[in-house]
Amino acid sequence: MAAADTRLIQDTAAQLDLDVVARVADAIVAAPRVLLVGVSTSGDVATMLEGRLRRIGIPGWSAGDAHVALSEAALMKEGDVAIGISHRGRTREVMEALAEAGSHGALTVAVTSFARSPLAELADLVLTTASRETTFRLGGLAAVHSQLFVLDAVYVAVAQRTYERTNEAFERTISAVEGHRVERG
Repeated sequence: MAAADTRLIQDTAAQLDLDVVARVADAIVAAPRVLLVGVSTSGDVATMLEGRLRRIGIPGWSAGDAHVALSEAALMKEGDVAIGISHRGRTREVMEALAEAGSHGALTVAVTSFARSPLAELADLVLTTASRETTFRLGGLAAVHSQLFVLDAVYVAVAQRTYERTNEAFERTISAVEGHRVERG
């Protein structure tokens, strides 16, 4: 498993378009709102990026429920960013939310293993992931590590662009939770 996941991340890194990562990061830094949409395993990945962005003071929301995603997307405006995550790029709920956000002027980003998928076709920017299905890791489960890698690249690019704000946020949030840690013994 370690070898397969390492290869998967290496394949994803090799195909990652750093110019697109930079454009997405720049848009997120400037965005009043960032919406992350994914269903099932891709929804878990969206929630992880939401947590990372919020930890550094970027206003992000993840939505895995179709009604919540569409409602959030309907409130988006020009300057906002909507990121749809779908391994095959064919998840109807993700596509509908991205289309809704785009219809209100938000920049739309697809994260998918298939560059010519319906999701990729409706997005302004596309970040592709590598995927290798195995007997017990089918579909989105096969792509989760590569999705995390791509979105971590975006997160790091955002953090680099907001270096001072990010460091201050880390200091404040570490201090806020420090009292909830058990001393080493």
